[in-house]
Amino acid sequence: MGNDQFSSTMNRRSFLGAAGAAGLTIGFGAPAQAQSKEFVSTVFGGVYEREYRKHIIDPFEKETGIKVLTKTGLSSEWLTNSIVNRRSPEIDLLLLPYPDSIKATMEGLGMPLTVADIPNISQIAPEWYDQYDKAGIGLDYVGYGIAYREDLVPTPPKSWQDLWNPAYKGKVTVPEIGQWGSWELLVVAARLNGGSEDNMEPAFAALKRLKPNIKQFFKSGVDIANLLGSGEAWVCGMTTNIPAYGLIDAGKPVKFIYPSEGAMAGAVSYHIAKNSKNADACKKFINFALGKDVQENFCNGVVAAPTNINAVVNERTRQRVPSREHLQLFSWAKIIPQMSELADRWNQEVAF
Repeated sequence: MGNDQFSSTMNRRSFLGAAGAAGLTIGFGAPAQAQSKEFVSTVFGGVYEREYRKHIIDPFEKETGIKVLTKTGLSSEWLTNSIVNRRSPEIDLLLLPYPDSIKATMEGLGMPLTVADIPNISQIAPEWYDQYDKAGIGLDYVGYGIAYREDLVPTPPKSWQDLWNPAYKGKVTVPEIGQWGSWELLVVAARLNGGSEDNMEPAFAALKRLKPNIKQFFKSGVDIANLLGSGEAWVCGMTTNIPAYGLIDAGKPVKFIYPSEGAMAGAVSYHIAKNSKNADACKKFINFALGKDVQENFCNGVVAAPTNINAVVNERTRQRVPSREHLQLFSWAKIIPQMSELADRWNQEVAF
């Protein structure tokens, strides 16, 4: 899943958005064909959409005759639309990243998903099911790590703690608050200094100590490419593999590592709207997408890790994504209620 797709989901305020959201609709009508012969679902754009259509949507439609009507855009908009229209959903199946997937779970938007209805859930690692209160199921995940210019850093980073290395003064880039990776950075900073999701105070003292090292807060994968590509920044903390390997594949002297403490996780998951009239078709689609072969082909295409424990990705993908055992997960449900306060403190105490 592209990093810029994640950036659109991060909202430092209420996920209901601006005033007047009660009248929001995305602007597509109800399905015109017979029940369970089509359904509306969301999908990220770009390479993700290309591979998603190739390996999941197209073969599913061919096998079942069920049409998947897709909606691209911002996941925060999809979430708001689903909250406003929960009694008569316009979106049958939500594909959501963090933190919107957890917001949907906290809002009770999704119906329970069971092994009886979706047999392939039995092959999914429990962390990609339990965290959504079994009303959502993970499709794929990536890891957040550190990218760096191996020709410029005096000592290569191995740990999250190395972001604070004085030798990196003025040469580090980390995400701006509200961007993908920013909440993960806050949690890491807290945990490294005796805090937790329940005690974020140590994060701010740590990030204030990090400020001398920061060249710029990045807002997109383009920023990372420019900063690392030009050498203005030597180290990028809390990024997925996607922008880093974009530079590596282009021949830049960049290396990407998952720190010794573990990679922070970024995941996307399915959620069927509780009042969807096309729930049966959605369940068939999810079961198809979670199948071993489909997971292998799709995850190799987007360079992400499968949630199906029986799926085996190719060597290229395996080198670029973290194993389950090397992931750090945290309680988004504890961070989401704090987001507004955390963003305010960041702007007051951390931002330039």
